[in-house]
Amino acid sequence: MIIKEPEALYTVRFSDCDPFGHLNNASYINYFMNAREDHLAATYNMHLKDYAVKGVGWVVAQHQISYLKPALVAEKVHIFSRVLEFSNNHILVEMWMTDEAKKKVKAFLWSKFVHIDLKTGKKAEHDEALLNLLGSIRVEHNGIDTFDQRVGAVLQSF
Repeated sequence: MIIKEPEALYTVRFSDCDPFGHLNNASYINYFMNAREDHLAATYNMHLKDYAVKGVGWVVAQHQISYLKPALVAEKVHIFSRVLEFSNNHILVEMWMTDEAKKKVKAFLWSKFVHIDLKTGKKAEHDEALLNLLGSIRVEHNGIDTFDQRVGAVLQSF
């Protein structure tokens, strides 16, 4: 059975926090991006460096984030990710962070990635194998189309 919503446990580092002991707003993005890269490698044996060798990769076209509860220094948090949408040249990934007990959502993120040719910087098309993988792991979102609707749906599920 293929895993559609990989997750991993992380510890909030002191160096990533503000003077109040809260995870810095910009650090949330780093935690999410690192977690997604970890999820790809551990769950799908997909390594971004392998794509770079082929001359292709992804750039972030857009982030939408909601900070819901602070993540605190030394706290353990779970980060989840899933593919909501994709096309021949983009992927929309939804990610969220919870407390260690998975009872409180701390932050919620949508990231749109565009596939590019690393030499030209122009859009590139996903290959057939990647499109097949994306099709098999895409999670239906039942007509809840906006970011704010998704945040509300996730909060209701906790």
